[in-house]
Amino acid sequence: MSGSLGKGNPSYLSANICEEFIELMRQQVLCTIFEEVKETKFYSISEDSTPDILQTDQLTFTVRHIIDCEPVEGFLMFIPIFSHGAKDLTDTVVDFLNENKIPLSNCRGQSYDNASNMSGRYTGLQARIHQLHEFAIYVPCAGHSLILIGVKAAECCLDCQIL
Repeated sequence: MSGSLGKGNPSYLSANICEEFIELMRQQVLCTIFEEVKETKFYSISEDSTPDILQTDQLTFTVRHIIDCEPVEGFLMFIPIFSHGAKDLTDTVVDFLNENKIPLSNCRGQSYDNASNMSGRYTGLQARIHQLHEFAIYVPCAGHSLILIGVKAAECCLDCQIL
C-alpha cells in the first residue's frame, strides 16, 4: 500500500467535482427551459448587457413563455459580447437561438432597455429582429423606463439633488 492514510474522512466533493455538479445542473435547467419553450411554441426575448466583475461585457439572455395560462420567465445565459453594435447583438441573439434550435419565427415579443443600440427604431436590435420576423413586437422594458422616469424626476427636485 503506497501513500499515507492521512487524517480525517475522505471527501469526494473536491472543487472540481462541485464544479462538475454545478455544470450538470446548469445543463439540465437549460434543457428544461428549452424544452418548455419548444413545447409551448411561442415566446418572447429580453436582453440586456452588463459587465461582470472582471469588466467583461455580457449579454443577459432571458426568455418568457406561457405554461398552463401562467407566464414563465427563465434566465438562460450570460453571453460574452465584444461589441455593443446592433448588428453584432442581432447576430449574437440569432446565433444563440439557432444553436439551441429555437426558431425565431416563433418569437412574438422582444423587450430591451432604452439604449439606441437596443431599442433604436430603424437600426437597433429590436428593429433588426423585427425585420427578420415581423411578429416579434417590441415593448420597452418597464423597469428601465421607470428608472429613467425616477432619474428625471429627481433632477427636477432641488431637494433630491446632492450638492
